Amino acid sequence: MQMKLTFLLTAAALFTGVAAQAETASAPKSETADDGITLKIPDIKKAAEKAKIKISGYAQAQYVYADSENSAANYSGFNIRRAAISVKGELDENWSAEVGFEIDSKGAGGKTNDIFVDKAIISYKNSAGKLTAGYQKPAFVLEEYSSSKTALCIEQSIGSQYFNKIAGLSGRHAGVWWDGKVSDFKYGIALTNSNANDFDKASNGIALYGNVGYVLKSDDLKVEIGINGTYNQGEDDVASTAPAGDIYGIEPFVKVTSGGFTGTLDALYADGDDAVMKDSAFAVNATVAYRMENNFEPVVRLSYLDAGDNANVKASLGKNIPDGGAKTHENATSAYLGVNYYANKYVKISAGYEYSILDGGVADSEYSNAFRLQLQASF
Repeated sequence: MQMKLTFLLTAAALFTGVAAQAETASAPKSETADDGITLKIPDIKKAAEKAKIKISGYAQAQYVYADSENSAANYSGFNIRRAAISVKGELDENWSAEVGFEIDSKGAGGKTNDIFVDKAIISYKNSAGKLTAGYQKPAFVLEEYSSSKTALCIEQSIGSQYFNKIAGLSGRHAGVWWDGKVSDFKYGIALTNSNANDFDKASNGIALYGNVGYVLKSDDLKVEIGINGTYNQGEDDVASTAPAGDIYGIEPFVKVTSGGFTGTLDALYADGDDAVMKDSAFAVNATVAYRMENNFEPVVRLSYLDAGDNANVKASLGKNIPDGGAKTHENATSAYLGVNYYANKYVKISAGYEYSILDGGVADSEYSNAFRLQLQASF
C-alpha cells in the first residue's frame, strides 16, 4: 500500500515538473526579473516521503485456569485473548489518521465474541501540541489506557477492573483531545460523550478528562509523576453506558524506570450520586519488574480495593474467574507473581499466578486463584 502511494505521488510530481517546463519554454522571455513567473520544480523524493502508511498489530494466545472458593465450577482452556490491528497514515508533518480493530475474548470462559473498533482518530500536531478528534481511550485507569502489548502483568488488577465497570469513567469515548508539553511538564484535556463504547445520537451527555505530569530524567533514571482526573455528568433519562447521575474520579500515579527496573504505583478514587454509587470507592496498585540480561523479567504486583457500602466486589472482577455464588463483598486484596521472557523484539512469553482474598460486608470471605500462560507476537 505504501509502495503504491509512493508511486502515485512520484508520478504526480513528475507530471507537475514536465508541465512547468513546457509552460516556461512557450512563454516569452521577460526583460526584467519582476515581469516573469518563477516556477520551482518540486523535490520528487520529499514529495514521495511526505505521506506514509504504517500497519501494526499483535496477537495474544492464552491458556487460563481459574477458580474461586465458593464456586463449584472452574474456567480452564485455551483462547485468543486479543488480536489487534491498526493502520496509521501520516499524511504530512502535521496531519495523521489512525483506525484500529480488535478481537477480544470476553465473557464467561473467555469466548471470542466479535470484532470491534479499538480506535478511530484524526490528529493534527505542531510545536504547541496535538489536537485529536475521534474515538479512543481517555487517560483514566492507568492499566486500562496503557497498551496491553507492553503490559507487565498478563491481566489488569482487580482494582482496575472494578473502576472499569463504574459507568462512564473509563473505556473508549468519542470526543476531542488536546495534549501538550511545557518544558518537563506534560498535560492533556478531553471533552467526550458521557457514554463509553456508544455512539447513540440520544446520548449527548458530556464527560471531561484532564491529566498533568512531570518527567524527571537523570542518566538512565526516569521518573514520571502525574495525576489523571475525570468528571461525567451522566444521563438520567437514557439507559446506556453513561452513569445515571454525576460521578467523578481521580488517579495520582508515579512511574520509575532505571536500567532493567520498572516500577509503577497508582491510586484510584471515585464518588458520585447515589444512583451511581452508594459509597465512594478506592483502589491502589503497586507493580515492580526487573528485566535481566538474559531477557527474563520477574514481575510482582500487589493490589487493594475498597468498595465500601457498594458491596459489589465479586471474584468475577478478575478476568475469566467464576463467581462463588451470588455473594458480594466490600474489599479485595490480591497478589500477582509472574515472569516474562522476551524471545526477540517481536515475541513475548508470559506466565503468571494471582491469588485474591475477598471479604467485608455480610458475605463470607472467599479466595480466588488464576494461573495463565500467554504467547504474544507483535509486528
